Amino acid sequence: MPLIAVTYVKGRPGATTTALGLAAVALEAERPVVVECDPAGGDLMRRHRLAAVPSIVDLAAAARGAASSADAFATASQTVAVAEVPVPVVVAPAGGAQTRAALPELTGSGRAALAPPDRVVVADCGRLGPGSPVWPLLRVADVVLVLARANADEVAHLREHLGELVDAGAGRLVVLLGAGGAYSATDVADVLATHVGQELARDPEAVTVLGPLPQDRRAAAVLRGELLAGRRWRRLPLMEAYARLWADLAPHLPAVTSQHDVATEATP
Repeated sequence: MPLIAVTYVKGRPGATTTALGLAAVALEAERPVVVECDPAGGDLMRRHRLAAVPSIVDLAAAARGAASSADAFATASQTVAVAEVPVPVVVAPAGGAQTRAALPELTGSGRAALAPPDRVVVADCGRLGPGSPVWPLLRVADVVLVLARANADEVAHLREHLGELVDAGAGRLVVLLGAGGAYSATDVADVLATHVGQELARDPEAVTVLGPLPQDRRAAAVLRGELLAGRRWRRLPLMEAYARLWADLAPHLPAVTSQHDVATEATP
């Protein structure tokens, strides 16, 4: 099943919020699980008052001895409830040292440990930097989702990493713009495509730019565990944007494309 890596290179645009939001609004048949792979440490445990164990450490240990990756995830997952939706998550301890030790165990055998056959995995990879232990994970992801705001500084930092990102990814590289940027998605796409094509001599269509996400403090507070979700939580602007994002990603996630097509056709 698909593996989606969520990361960023500058600022703090909400990788954990985006990973959890994507999982919460996905189709039930996909059964996404969020895995905190941030080398700086995880946030879900404290935000949603989860237990310290099991965690990504247990996932790495279970992956070594489990008969299948599905068994390993069953051992290591906890649940975050977003209204009526139970989202399975593999948390990471704060601090990051244990996550940095666990990541080579999960990526050393390639894709197998992070891609169970029965579900989508959304990996929260945190901030991406030189020598980060999440680079091997990005190399086996179906989609690398890079969050950025459409500001001059963040776009400049992103542009400097594009060569590594394009070369590293076997899957699709998608830039998702956050709320509050100074430029449009078209402007950012033009800048990045020109850089990829002219400066890097790569295919300028290797990068897709989506967004921007709406400014939605209520939905963000729900996903951070600060506010209970109401009955109409799926209609909050940010949640609707995450649902549309699944449709945009579906062509790059073959295992889920047909499910989204059926859901779209069934919508009146």
